[in-house]
Amino acid sequence: ATDNVFVALMRDHFPELLSGMHLVAIDTLHLFPETLECAKLVQEKYGKPALWKLPQSVSTREEFMAQYGDVEEMDAADFDFVSKVEPFQRALQECSKDILITGRRMDQAAQRIELAVWEEGKRTLNPMAGFSWGDIIAYADAHGVPVNRGHNYAFRCTEPIEATKRHLPDLPWTKVDLGKPFWQATDAELRGTPPAPITYVFKSFGDTHTTVPVEPHESERAGRFVRQSKTECGIHTRTTSAGAPHGGSLVDLMVKDAAQAKALTAATVKTIELNERQACDVFCLVNGAFSPLSGFMDETAYNAVVKDMRLPEKQLFGLPVTLDLSDVEGLKSGDKLLLRWAGEDVAVLEASSIWRPNKVVEAKEVYGT
Repeated sequence: ATDNVFVALMRDHFPELLSGMHLVAIDTLHLFPETLECAKLVQEKYGKPALWKLPQSVSTREEFMAQYGDVEEMDAADFDFVSKVEPFQRALQECSKDILITGRRMDQAAQRIELAVWEEGKRTLNPMAGFSWGDIIAYADAHGVPVNRGHNYAFRCTEPIEATKRHLPDLPWTKVDLGKPFWQATDAELRGTPPAPITYVFKSFGDTHTTVPVEPHESERAGRFVRQSKTECGIHTRTTSAGAPHGGSLVDLMVKDAAQAKALTAATVKTIELNERQACDVFCLVNGAFSPLSGFMDETAYNAVVKDMRLPEKQLFGLPVTLDLSDVEGLKSGDKLLLRWAGEDVAVLEASSIWRPNKVVEAKEVYGT
């Protein structure tokens, strides 16, 4: 819905700019039928045809399976590349534009909490970054912006169903068409008569095999990329231009304000004296040499890199980068640690993940020995 609202805003306030833009749409051949219907309505209502791209050399789901395989058997990174990243790269080359504009918002997922409106390294503008879910649906309702018809569906059941199973057929729920987007319905309308203990709705739409309905109070992204550790499809995390930093933008963790640095240091609960290797890792993180890492890997990222040589968002990363400590007694998640090297304070680390890795597995998977 956010992209649709963006197009509506541009048509209402900057029609000349909109006319000079290319709207890029990627059909992975695994989208919901309602998504394609909605895209058609947006193009018709605002008189702005989209540049559609499909996976290379195929035009149907059957052709996709014959050439690339069954999505349930494909590696998620491979599916994302052939169905989204590569078609998007072709679209960008065809458009030959200097600036990429997205519909991403800060409130959609953890990866977007600190989303900047302008990303210089990527030449990317995120004008909807400060919009909330409530802002989007309010504007859509007030201005008649087309929204996905799948938002009308309510899935009522007597017991919770695990998110990792909600994509399966023949689930023990009743699908009801509310006749309007779920956010326009009252709680009684959502739950039905007699009231269903649990009701799920679609708040966001991606591919049919990785998107599931969620409870109305949950985040849009809670129903996306189920059964996977990532939260992005790869278009915004794996698409870069020649010479761009890994991940698209150079990470800079340097605290340049002396007062802020002093306050961070004062908040620490323990001091860690780094060895030379640890200090090297810290300096690489701080200065962006390990982009797109913005800190040491947590357990999820560590496991992903050890197993597949990829970060959870599927960017290639060959070796795990962690801060190994011999003694973590008394430390807990959220504690701030002062890191020192050669007698100087070099960084403040907030502990977000404390675990004991399996060094045997790491040595075998990473080094092959």
